[in-house]
Amino acid sequence: MLDQFTSLKANRPDIMKLNDKKTVKINQAATKAQSNRAIIDQYADMSITMSDGLGKHLGEIYRTAREAGQLPKTDALLAKNGGLVGKYSSTNPVKTYFANPRPYVAFPLKLKYRDKPNGNAWAGQDGSYPSGHTSQAFWQGTALATMLPELAPQILARASDAGNNRIIMGAHYPLDVMAGRMMGQKIVERRWSDPEFRTLFEQASTELRTVLEAKCGATLAVCIAKDKPYLSTKQALKVYEQRMSYDFPRVGDKGQPMTVPTGAESLLITSHPDLTPEQRRQVLALTAIDSGEPLDEGTEGSWQRIDLPAAMAAKVVVTADGTVSLVKHGKS
Repeated sequence: MLDQFTSLKANRPDIMKLNDKKTVKINQAATKAQSNRAIIDQYADMSITMSDGLGKHLGEIYRTAREAGQLPKTDALLAKNGGLVGKYSSTNPVKTYFANPRPYVAFPLKLKYRDKPNGNAWAGQDGSYPSGHTSQAFWQGTALATMLPELAPQILARASDAGNNRIIMGAHYPLDVMAGRMMGQKIVERRWSDPEFRTLFEQASTELRTVLEAKCGATLAVCIAKDKPYLSTKQALKVYEQRMSYDFPRVGDKGQPMTVPTGAESLLITSHPDLTPEQRRQVLALTAIDSGEPLDEGTEGSWQRIDLPAAMAAKVVVTADGTVSLVKHGKS
């Protein structure tokens, strides 16, 4: 699903040069607040640091409960060290295969160095593609979004921020981050597509929602409505969509039919529980971004086109013949 990078390196020097340029621009333009958050995400368990994606109050409840050991089933799935969702996946073999030098190796003098005291943010000499931190942020964030689909746009926007933070740190390029997102969401799809593993998600979701409601003192819907959101749904979807492609020029044809990767529909089980698997696939196709983006090649490359928060937030109707149409697109 990531092989298109080889073609880009061999045949599209313009895209690779732009990849460098975008990296420098994002790194140099980061605010102090963005830099501080990027440093935190560098070292901490992002399944906890991304708690602000749940909203101000619910995020505090979630963070406190995780740190106090009150969400053991959730922790077992999402934890940075040993979390079952991503435990048996790794970007390291892929990084070795592509062997693309990190930005801070390729052009360190063009970048701002950011780190905590006595940190080692630029120590790694392994390849950059794909971003391991981004893959982790997206398997953690996507898994959490499926457990709290009401907050999926905000949680996934926060995961997108975590990916962008890797560019702010000078550790990765936009193409690395895009690939990391694709890989992270593929990992979660594999887990949701496994009926036995799905029961672990269901148990953790029940645990999480019960704790949030008990500590908030109301139903989750009421708590969300009263909370200060990380971003509005419209803002979250806009930020997320922009980082799906980082505004690269297309390298392929626009307007091609969307080929939804096998199993991707499982990611919509909780947001669209009344739809059939085929109808969920239709939702993913209807909300996908256009074809031709740099990593969009083949069926698995279509992961670049899947706009998961838009699909999870979409309002749909089903006609008599089972066809799905959008009543309200998540971004409208």
